[in-house]
Amino acid sequence: MGTEANNQENIEATMMYYGTSFIQESDFPFNFYLINMENFSGNSIFETVSLWMKNMPKGKWPNWAVGDPSTARITSRIGKEYTKVINMLLLTLPGTPTTYYGEEIGMENIATENVSEGLRNSNILRKKSPMQWNGNLHAGFSEGNISWLPVNLDYQNDTVVWVTKKCQQNSFS
Repeated sequence: MGTEANNQENIEATMMYYGTSFIQESDFPFNFYLINMENFSGNSIFETVSLWMKNMPKGKWPNWAVGDPSTARITSRIGKEYTKVINMLLLTLPGTPTTYYGEEIGMENIATENVSEGLRNSNILRKKSPMQWNGNLHAGFSEGNISWLPVNLDYQNDTVVWVTKKCQQNSFS
């Protein structure tokens, strides 16, 4: 079981969610340290990973998250050119990788001007655009006339189908 611990300023307090040898709390507290990083550099990532691993109780399991519903998407936060690198990092770190839907294909936050007037002030909704499955209307998320939020204007370049085809073209077979 994972727990959400919003104690990111204090690593010792976060580690308490693992429990003690006498009391089992959770299998792991969600690790938002990579999400909350302001400076993505090799050194800062190394320091963040080391901080978690050195403070994690012996015998416990780490986890890593790079996206969640409350944070700007990777592509919108640090740039499209780093999306694959961050996803690769997430999958090569020891422990359980956690991501937010669409991060794996490089989805971006939707632009404010594409959101209806009543939803413009909600920064969180900009991250919750429909999953971009294919190049069809509404990115294949809905067959209806409208979806509750719009897809990005360039969604045809970042869909599950497009990314899958691109990977197949670049395979080593």
